[in-house]
Amino acid sequence: MNFSISEMLVVLLIALLVIKPEQLPDVAFTLGKFAQSLQRLFAKIKEEMNSLTTLPAELAELEEEKREQFK
Repeated sequence: MNFSISEMLVVLLIALLVIKPEQLPDVAFTLGKFAQSLQRLFAKIKEEMNSLTTLPAELAELEEEKREQFK
C-alpha cells in the first residue's frame, strides 16, 4: 500500500486527536507488528495456494513417467 504525504498527514492528525501524544510510539509499534503479521499471513496463504495449483501438474508428470517405465 502506498500512501501520499497528504494522506499520512491526515492520519497523523487524526491519531493526535484520538490518541495521547505519549502513547503514539506504542500505538505505532503495535500497528507495525500487526501489519508485519498480516504480511506473513498473506505470504503463507499465497504460498499454500501456489503449491495447490502446482500439484496437478506434478501428478501429471509422475503419471507420464510411470507410463514410460512400463512401456
